[in-house]
Amino acid sequence: MKQATAFVISILWFGIVFILAARGVFVSVPGEAPLGVGIGFGGPIAVFGIAAWASRRFRDYVRSLPPLLLAALHGWRFVGLGFLMAYTENLLPASFAWPAGLGDISVGLTAPWICLRLARDANFVSSPVFRFWNYFGIVDFLVAVATGALNQGVLPAFHPVIIAGLMQRLPFVLIPCFFVPLLFITHLILLMKPVSTANRGR
Repeated sequence: MKQATAFVISILWFGIVFILAARGVFVSVPGEAPLGVGIGFGGPIAVFGIAAWASRRFRDYVRSLPPLLLAALHGWRFVGLGFLMAYTENLLPASFAWPAGLGDISVGLTAPWICLRLARDANFVSSPVFRFWNYFGIVDFLVAVATGALNQGVLPAFHPVIIAGLMQRLPFVLIPCFFVPLLFITHLILLMKPVSTANRGR
């Protein structure tokens, strides 16, 4: 039931982002800050943070979600290879594609091992290795968002030959405005999960 509720919320969230993206809401003019994408990325994370801070019931709910399932979701981050492929076709700038791509690939490659450890040992959620993996995944997302904004030409002294505008249009905009904040939130939940509830969340 708990997983079903989270799934329904995710589907509704995806639908809203898709409709807004189809209407061009997230597209910005080169040289201007990509505010639409910024809100699409940061808004859901802020809402989650406020809800987790204000509601104990909500905190208990998200902590009860299975850590193995949440960690397994990060296997999709092999999509980072697509950033590198887009770079080779001159569709994305190197200063965005390489850090974002390699960071996602690193998390995606290690996700199966993380899941295996979680399956074997519920207390792995409190280990330094597990926490480092989550922090690394969060930093990777932040770097990707920052370099994406930078490569939109928002700084007068930096004029990228290729802008990151591809990430503001369908289907690519679904990455920064849905998949990235969704997985960012799963990192936060995994960092919130106490050892005492680990067995319940498996």
